[in-house]
Amino acid sequence: MIKNIIFDFGNVLIDLDIEKTTTELSKFVPQKVPDHIRKHLDDTVFNVYEVGGMTEQEFLDALRYHARTPATQQEILDAWNAMLIGIPAHRFDFLRSLSDYRIFLLSNTNASHLNWVNAHLQSQHDMKMADFDAFFEKAYYSHLIELRKPGTEIYDFVLKDAGLDAAETLFIDDNAANIEGAKAVGLQTIYLGVQEEVAEALKRYFA
Repeated sequence: MIKNIIFDFGNVLIDLDIEKTTTELSKFVPQKVPDHIRKHLDDTVFNVYEVGGMTEQEFLDALRYHARTPATQQEILDAWNAMLIGIPAHRFDFLRSLSDYRIFLLSNTNASHLNWVNAHLQSQHDMKMADFDAFFEKAYYSHLIELRKPGTEIYDFVLKDAGLDAAETLFIDDNAANIEGAKAVGLQTIYLGVQEEVAEALKRYFA
């Protein structure tokens, strides 16, 4: 029996269009980034930022350095945040409907994206970040807990911190690698497909 639900954030509760960031960044880095450079950026910049290993300023400086671009920090930041589309109001109603469950949020994210989300919540929903976090018993953000999916350590951390039984806990994510990491520690899972609405996926799971 499922008693607890852990939600991913991106493309589960907040809509994303990652290609928008790719498009915007390509204005500053027009050539295709070689695979070995991309892996270097993933290992030393993007992933490090997502576990709180650098400040926003250091992150933007690193991107500008690797891109060898004259773009301003604000232009780089706007490009980085371009993937963020917003949270539809009906998702808040959906979260409110889950009062029979203990619900949590587990997100690979960073300070820049959460700053954007905070501004979006205030401008579009008259809500603060703290109000959004209050939908959950606890929200776990990778850059604050210094762990990221799909490493099994992050799932173990959440299970222990929240006092959850993995067999009674459902994890929902749109990333296949993250789903595999969750399964490795015994979590029940839903892999959310492209353009699939989380409320409908959950309804089918319980049916």
